[in-house]
This record gives sequence, structure tokens and C-alpha cells, in this order.
Amino acid sequence: MRTSLVIVASAAFASLVFAPGNACGQRTEYTDYRTQPWIEIDPRDSDGLKRDTWYFLGYQWVTIGLLYAAPEGVSGWTEEQKKGYDMSIWWDNVTHPQIDSDDFYLNYILHPYWGASYYVRARERGYGDPQAFWYSALLSTMYEFGAEALFEEPSIQDIFVTPIFGSLLGMYFMDVRNDIRDRDLEFGYRTTGDKWLWVLTDPLGALNEQFDKLTGRDATLRVRPYRAAPLNWDTEPVYGLEFRLEW
Repeated sequence: MRTSLVIVASAAFASLVFAPGNACGQRTEYTDYRTQPWIEIDPRDSDGLKRDTWYFLGYQWVTIGLLYAAPEGVSGWTEEQKKGYDMSIWWDNVTHPQIDSDDFYLNYILHPYWGASYYVRARERGYGDPQAFWYSALLSTMYEFGAEALFEEPSIQDIFVTPIFGSLLGMYFMDVRNDIRDRDLEFGYRTTGDKWLWVLTDPLGALNEQFDKLTGRDATLRVRPYRAAPLNWDTEPVYGLEFRLEW
């Protein structure tokens, strides 16, 4: 019997600041700000990380759409496969994860690399090591049970290898990026080699930055399923995904 694997990761963060009150219960005529507690600014850019996540989802589905529209020589899909596809295939895949037999470099080089890129994206948004690890696990799970599951069963070892080894590699990437920052401050410019390292250690960040410049910082991407009713009783309803980019 094949076992279904479901990963749910959630985190909640709250901060409370209490100001000292008047011991006699009386109101004072002024506030001495020198006696107020020190309020630290939260370095975490939650809005930026949400935008990164939406971009990540958008890249996947746009790529699938382009492959679907591409000729068989590019996508590897025949016209019969395209016409015969339905979401029951995806559901069967996500409910039957398995240990895959992909090549070593795919499972233990490319997957940790992308896990590291997810980790770095969260760290660059001001989150700490634990939160960055869970963010890497989240994006890995979204990919395995989302876009990739349209074609094959989710890989059990990828779900664990990507965030675990990816986070370890991501810590090294952050050291590399901090060294680049130090050289920027020391010399006042960035060499070509450092520019390449900057992009390679955070490919999603580099891509998202260019997309922000193209569309504007206030761009929003919405993805929602839709169902088109048939025009007559002889045709089947059409199901799909609607992408809306506003800026």
C-alpha cells in the first residue's frame, strides 16, 4: 500500500510592548520619552517575501503554459497527451508520492542548490536561520505537490533533501554574500566575479529584482482557477487557471 505524505508548515510571530504606567493611577501632563522602553524595528520584510513567493508560483505556471503551447519537439508533449490531460492525473500523483530514481546530480546537486536559493531569499528579507529553513521547505513542497505533480509523483527524498541540504548550502552562500558586501564597502565597487557570485547565490532575488524594475514595485500577481460553462449540452466545461498581473 502506497502512503500519502502531507507536509503542513505553519509559524506565528507576535510582539508585545508594555509601557510603564503611573503607580498612583494618575495621568501625567507630559511624557518623558527618555524613560520609554527601546523599541526595535523589525528587520523582516514580510511584504517582500510574499511578493517573492507569488513570483515563484508565477514563474512555474507561466513556464508550464509556454511548454503547453510549444511544439512537441520543444515540450515533449504530443497533441493526444495535451487533449487527454485532466486534473485527475495531478490528484493521483499528489496522493502517491514515491522515492524517485532521478540521476544523482538532480537529486543531490540541483535540488540542494535551489533549496539554498529559497533559504537565501528569506535571509535577504531579514528572516533568521529557522524561518529561512521552513521557507525553503515550503517552496520545495509547493513545487513538488504543485507544478511538478502535473507530470509525475512528488519525490519523497526531494521533499527532505532540498530544504535540509539546501539550508546548509544556503548558510555558506550567505557567508559568500557577506564577504561581497565587505569588499563593496572596502573598495567602493563590485568586480565582475562578485557580480556573478551575487546572482548565482540568489538567482530568485536577481530575477525578481529585474521583474520589479519591469513592472514596478507595486505589481501584484493573482492566480485563480476558473470554470467556463459549455455553450451547449454536447460539450464539456472548460477548466483552467487565470493569471492577472497588475501594476
